[in-house]
Amino acid sequence: DRRRQLTQHHTATHIINAAARTILGNHVNQSSAKKELDKAYLDITHYDALTEEETKEIEEEANKTIQKGIAIKLEFMPRTTAEQKYGMRLYQGGAVPGKVIRIVEIPGIDVEACGGTHLNNTSEAEQIKILKTAKVKDGVVRITFAAGNAAKQKEKAQDEMLAKVMKVLGVTEKQIPYRAQEVFVKWKAARKALSQKKIMHSREFELTSKQEYDGEDILKKAAELIKSQVPHLEQTLVKFKKELEEFKKQIQKLQ
Repeated sequence: DRRRQLTQHHTATHIINAAARTILGNHVNQSSAKKELDKAYLDITHYDALTEEETKEIEEEANKTIQKGIAIKLEFMPRTTAEQKYGMRLYQGGAVPGKVIRIVEIPGIDVEACGGTHLNNTSEAEQIKILKTAKVKDGVVRITFAAGNAAKQKEKAQDEMLAKVMKVLGVTEKQIPYRAQEVFVKWKAARKALSQKKIMHSREFELTSKQEYDGEDILKKAAELIKSQVPHLEQTLVKFKKELEEFKKQIQKLQ
């Protein structure tokens, strides 16, 4: 299981690299990469941070490659023959030593000199989920992702978090970000009023927002709006709601 997961991340790295080149342009090359069991990352050459739309398009393009079920060709070739056939773009992961090099080709998608463990068919990667992207330095963008079972586990964890946050806020999935923001804004207002011993009407504590968010990453947006992080979102909202209720009781005593 461990080997299969690492193999999925190896092949997924090639798939995402090709997908990024398709979406962003021919200037995209691999700068570096790292594969772990629960996730992996690929650093690509690109001049700016990725937008949410670009990230979505890269993920969709990568998963199209998986769905096509393309047989992956693995063969050893003399270096000069490989370079003449495929060009210097072979060396995505850096220079490969030896007069004979191993070529990993996803026909029509990507070809690289690579000694890593790989799948026999793109369909064996199962699915790719991009977890986050970030500009790590000038001209380099990092794409953190998960493939195969790791991607399924990430999706399961995300679904569980969504369910918990919906319950805390008493809203639908799309209503989460702006209801979370409403909790945060009213929490700040109540805290300030209490410190200044100002009266607030009971309606000012009511949570009424039903505005829906049409973006892709609902939990990320909610975390941004309340100045938190996704892993801490549920507990932060629970804290804000509890303290908001306490502030309300204390302010009512001032009346």
